[in-house]
Amino acid sequence: MGQQCRTECELRFFPCSGLATFINTVVLKRYVGDNFVRVMFRETASLFLMLAALVVVATAFAPCAAAQQDEALMPEQSAAKSKAILQQVINALGGPAYLNVRDSDCSGRLAQFGHSGELMGFAPFRDLWILQDKHRTEYISKGQNSIFGFLLGVDGFGFTHGGVGIVVFDGDHGWVLDKAGVSDEPDDAIKSFTEQLKSGMNNVLRSRLNESGVELRYAGTDLVDLKEVEWIEISDRDQRAFRLAVDKSTRLPLRWVVTVRDPETREHSENITSYGQFIPLDGVQTPLRVSRMENGREVSQIALESCKYNSNLSPELFTRASLEQAAKKTEKENSKGKKDNK
Repeated sequence: MGQQCRTECELRFFPCSGLATFINTVVLKRYVGDNFVRVMFRETASLFLMLAALVVVATAFAPCAAAQQDEALMPEQSAAKSKAILQQVINALGGPAYLNVRDSDCSGRLAQFGHSGELMGFAPFRDLWILQDKHRTEYISKGQNSIFGFLLGVDGFGFTHGGVGIVVFDGDHGWVLDKAGVSDEPDDAIKSFTEQLKSGMNNVLRSRLNESGVELRYAGTDLVDLKEVEWIEISDRDQRAFRLAVDKSTRLPLRWVVTVRDPETREHSENITSYGQFIPLDGVQTPLRVSRMENGREVSQIALESCKYNSNLSPELFTRASLEQAAKKTEKENSKGKKDNK
């Protein structure tokens, strides 16, 4: 870091030396004839250049010195600074209103991308949560839509005449409603959901920071999406590693990075969630744009159209019985539609 700082400062100082040479060799000798004026001008110009050089050097060394100071923080100091910044993030997101969210009901459009980066399609959705572990997502199609099979995790599934696909999780239980009816979610889907609960940014900020074994580290400044950010690193006792990029001007989160290691292959994977266009809804700063990447590959983009908090959602929405009821309703609507077409 020190060598890098010296190199940057030297590169920024050389133009000043060139300017001094230009004034001495061209301006003073060619355009100033009087010796007294020439001497006075040279002295004044030299003083000016000296001051300019000091400003340039100070400006160049300032961020380097700040970075070195951050790197030299003792673990306790780094943790304290990180904790203070995370509290600023929570306050920027709404403070008590953000922390006291009990449930959420959001709607929008989701774009899904394939393994080669191709756009697979769009799907309107409704996303419901009762914190911490009840989640329901409804995907709505008004025509042929092959993306639904991917979203619901059902191979070969696609709506040809419109319909609704629903995925529900309640703790360590899960179910899916598709054109074949209601079925249990497989074990790997439930495992993925429970891992999401432990690694999601909102859950970490709201409830996990004070857990035993959670460590914080200040990781310095950077540029993210052309905005200056401060990075905070978070790890838990199960060796999960998170990184949060905080906008220095607004204190809102811009990027959440989750690094996990496969216990079998021991290979690391990196999942990145980016947030943008925050607006206040029910006192909570809510990002209207959310994009996700896995190991450098874009996976999805979400455009929120509405979001409500603490609307007292019924826990019955997060049960298998609710999906069976929705399946019967869909069956009746389809039967009525067939009769009307005859």
